[in-house]
Amino acid sequence: MTATTYELSVDVGGTFTDFVLYGSDRTSRLFKNSSSPGDISHGIFEGIGRAAAGLSLSTNEFLARVRHLALGATTATNAILENKTARTALLCTKGFRDTLVIREGHKEDTSIVRVDYPDPFIPRALTLPVTERVLEDGRILVALEETELRQSLERLKRLEIEAVAVSYLWSIANPAHELRTGELIAEMLPDVPFSLGHQVSPVVREYRRTSTVALDASLKPIVQKSLMAIERRLKEGGFNGTFTVVTLSGGRISVTEAIAKPVHLCLSGPSGAPVASTRIGALEQVPGGRLITTDMGGTSFDVSVSSGGEAAVHRDGRIGGHIFAIPSTDIKTIGAGGGSIAEIDEGGMIHVGRHSAGAFPGPACYQRGGTTATVTDANLVRGLLNPARFGDDTVKLSPEKAYEAVRSSVAVRLGMSVEEAACLVCAVVEQNMVTAIEEITIKRGIDPREYTLVGGGAAAGLHAAEIARSLQIKHVLFPRAAGVLSAFGIATGDVKMTFGRALRTDSDRFDQVGVGRTLAELAAEANAFLDNMGVPVARQRLRFSAQACYPTRSGTLPCPCGGGQIESAEDLAAAVEDFHDLHEHYFRVRSSGEAVEFWEWNVEAIGLHEAPEALNQAQTTVVMTNTPPTKRRVQVTKDRQADVTAYERTSLAVGQVVAGPAIIDDLLTVIFVPEYAQARITVQGNVMLELQL
Repeated sequence: MTATTYELSVDVGGTFTDFVLYGSDRTSRLFKNSSSPGDISHGIFEGIGRAAAGLSLSTNEFLARVRHLALGATTATNAILENKTARTALLCTKGFRDTLVIREGHKEDTSIVRVDYPDPFIPRALTLPVTERVLEDGRILVALEETELRQSLERLKRLEIEAVAVSYLWSIANPAHELRTGELIAEMLPDVPFSLGHQVSPVVREYRRTSTVALDASLKPIVQKSLMAIERRLKEGGFNGTFTVVTLSGGRISVTEAIAKPVHLCLSGPSGAPVASTRIGALEQVPGGRLITTDMGGTSFDVSVSSGGEAAVHRDGRIGGHIFAIPSTDIKTIGAGGGSIAEIDEGGMIHVGRHSAGAFPGPACYQRGGTTATVTDANLVRGLLNPARFGDDTVKLSPEKAYEAVRSSVAVRLGMSVEEAACLVCAVVEQNMVTAIEEITIKRGIDPREYTLVGGGAAAGLHAAEIARSLQIKHVLFPRAAGVLSAFGIATGDVKMTFGRALRTDSDRFDQVGVGRTLAELAAEANAFLDNMGVPVARQRLRFSAQACYPTRSGTLPCPCGGGQIESAEDLAAAVEDFHDLHEHYFRVRSSGEAVEFWEWNVEAIGLHEAPEALNQAQTTVVMTNTPPTKRRVQVTKDRQADVTAYERTSLAVGQVVAGPAIIDDLLTVIFVPEYAQARITVQGNVMLELQL
């Protein structure tokens, strides 16, 4: 008999590390354990040990059977936010030394009177000008002064620089100077990693390209150290499969690619959840694929919007006040998780989410030394959590410690009962989450009432219904894998990478030859990437697009290019019409008589996951039980308690309806069904809430 092989996906969060294990025998296991502050590998390998023990295998035996491991981690994000990146220098065109200081020369939000921008990511003292100049059409105006450059590199050697970023003006039109600079860095500073602007972010805007390459270079040493340490330990343990890392677009790339372009790992942690929800939403046949995906874990609350089976993507990301010009899943993140701390300020105002208890000490009820009230403590006080059955039983809850934390941190300070204080904590964090959803929907012209809310993350089930009611959303979907939604998305995610190049033309004077050559070269790069990732040709896909705008506007929109090459007047007319439609959709303005400018061309390489259907079926697999329902005393509102029926998810059959108020104890999450809603078990094995609005 052939031994069962496995695929393992890991999502490292601030409080918990989530795992999805899928076997070739079509069995699956979802579990989590506490994250390890400082070194993510401890939590990862602790989980690997648990997975092995659950299969009655040694760790080495288990790793030998894992044919693929996919990792989503916050290493890059945390390094930037905590200012723990490498000591990095910037080489720039002479006369443009202050690019990171001036930024784009205007306020991003003109309604804000005073804006305190962060210090430049690389200080001016480590920004060295280089004599060279390339024009926008690629012609060299001033040759690269190599003698001066060598002197600058000698200076960087004395300064013990750990990484170098290179961003020259119009290198995207002619990269010769950047490429030669890279050769000299490799020659004179052989142990120092470097990044070239035209390779990392081939976009027109100088500040955005410079900021992106600065972030990328500064991350290389820490990302390389972290990923190579994990890979080395895996191989020492007997792992001989493929190891991939999740990017900010929700795709997967090799460790080699991640080390080469670590900026693609920024804000990649929550990108798995939209991937999971779009797959599950398709199985549930959600109308129009319109989903608002939420992921509420122990530390943060992440929200994204999907339509037509695709998560929304934005061109530029922001982290710590710095911009990086890499296409990424559009995700709004706030501090609102089970470990979010409730605080009372000097004026008597309550705040929830400014700080998190993290994995250690965690909420007071975890009995690890925490004393301040958190959202989890409040939910335990309200009776929504069963202390005898929490998650996969790796954490034991103490109702007494939760009660004392809420009493001392909130109730006494505000002069109310502990139960009222617990309800207040929940109400505040729920309003914070509603506001985050409004910012990514209503403020962008999206009506949330037309969408289905997806409750992902271990903590979402207790708050999603109230959030939906506030937004007038009628349906809330809780996937079977809700408690580890991002890890499940990582397990089902495709291989992805976008390749781009700047080439300006317009629809009136279209550069047919130049565009054709550019797209062909990008397609070759994309195919080579997929081949290197080991993706079979039958599962390779290319998606072509351009960044376009009207001549009177500065902001561009991603315009699809149909099947790829724009080879005829009809192809160009179709691309222009697509842009008019997009512009009208986003801005309610259509200028059909105007020419369309094309600034950048992109080819997205996609390697389809070989068995997403099997994994989707695995997430619905439920071993049914006959556990009878119980009663639980719950503080339903601040003024009212009720005896609420609590069901084991595994005791509910497909099609069964549960009227609220009720509690459903599901795997790794708990779902609260309020009195204005009812829950139904779908054919796919998920829980669908329908609200009476």
